Amino acid sequence: MESSPEPQPAGGTDYAAYLLIDDLLELQRPITEGAHDELLFIIVHQAYELWFKLMLHELAKVDADLRADRPGGALAGLKRVVAIDRLLLAKLDVLETMGPEGFLEFRSPLAPASGFQSRQFREIERATAGLWPAFCTGSGLAENDLDALAGLYLDHAEPVRALRHQVCELLVDHDETIQRWRFHHTLMAAREIGSRPGTGGSRGVEYLRGTVDRRFFPQLWEVRVRL
Repeated sequence: MESSPEPQPAGGTDYAAYLLIDDLLELQRPITEGAHDELLFIIVHQAYELWFKLMLHELAKVDADLRADRPGGALAGLKRVVAIDRLLLAKLDVLETMGPEGFLEFRSPLAPASGFQSRQFREIERATAGLWPAFCTGSGLAENDLDALAGLYLDHAEPVRALRHQVCELLVDHDETIQRWRFHHTLMAAREIGSRPGTGGSRGVEYLRGTVDRRFFPQLWEVRVRL
């Protein structure tokens, strides 16, 4: 005799079905038996990739709004991007609860997989770098005209200029928080693997240190000396 199907909520959408919870919970598949911390490692990185997907979704809209000189439309997306940045930074605190001995239990079988291979993070870097040209295109500002940019910072009482100024400061927030994430990630990696090379063949912590000072919007940092 066939079993009865699970009852569905009347007149609405089932939470688990809508979010595909069963499928989602099947996606964590550790490969090293007995390595307790591998589940933590997988979940944190899968969560990163989900937030990366949302960030790319927001960055695409922000880019379109900036190119069309809709700074007010870009503000909500930029605020959301910065909030995601801060969330991703906080996730390192969770990952850092894993000691080096726990990580080493499952690290070797990971090779050559590496976070360096995250396609979405590379897309975020490209999309973020494109926001400054998008802003300049929409606002009519030359990309390297620091005098005009300083003028925007010194005089933004008019509504549209005020919105453009807010956009600039949110771009700095995004840039700064990514730098903070890179710095914290470098320290965390040093705690976990010391001077070992990365699983993907990189120079490990040495490589990560070289990324800390990268800035997406150098003009927005340099303009400070023009004010």
